[in-house]
Amino acid sequence: MEKYRFGFWIVFLLAFSLSSKAEVTAEYLVNRLDEVRGYRDQGFVFDITNISYKKDKEPRTNTLSVKVFNDKSLIRFESPARERGRTMLKEDSNMWLYIPGTRRIIRIAPSQRLIGETSNGDVVGTNFSRDYRAKIVGEESVEAQEYWLLELTSTASGVAYTKVKVWMAKADGHQPLKSEFYSRSDRLLKTAFYKEYKKYSGELKVHKILLVDALMQDNYTWMKFDNYQLEALDPAIFQKASLGRLN
Repeated sequence: MEKYRFGFWIVFLLAFSLSSKAEVTAEYLVNRLDEVRGYRDQGFVFDITNISYKKDKEPRTNTLSVKVFNDKSLIRFESPARERGRTMLKEDSNMWLYIPGTRRIIRIAPSQRLIGETSNGDVVGTNFSRDYRAKIVGEESVEAQEYWLLELTSTASGVAYTKVKVWMAKADGHQPLKSEFYSRSDRLLKTAFYKEYKKYSGELKVHKILLVDALMQDNYTWMKFDNYQLEALDPAIFQKASLGRLN
């Protein structure tokens, strides 16, 4: 009888272990990746401070306030003073830039550099689960911690990167450790290291990301995300025609 019970528990624990592993799917992990950068299908706001470092040059800084709802983002430049009031709008796969004092609204690309290693597409609310097809392509140990290797392939036009590789922790929370961003020609452009997390209203969000240029590793940019809040947003602000009236 004791031998039978022991065998039963071994089978039960093995089945539980396999069941737990089976629950971790690519879809689950990419949704988790979105969650640490926002609130997915709800309107929300947050702030970003970018500090860019280049060898033998003074650091450059800008601060942005961001509003996001679904596939739309509105980004306002708060500093430096010469850029204050500039506004970027992402609507579906399109992006525009409005500069105060002009009547022009300029079409821009998500892949275009904003400051340092930060592109226009890096500062909008990410929705990898909508814009990319995800699959788990491997597992890796980094500093004695175990990670899933998630590969994202773009399925939408107008995204900044054709392919993204993400290392997601196997431990509870499944937080991303780092991401690699690739061009259409499969060239590594930069690596993002998720350095710090912080709780906002009880939910864990990424607080600091380090972006490192793939070719010139002396060039790097710190992105600091802060003040995440859910907010009911007026859909009218996410329209190209509204850009000149928002300042």
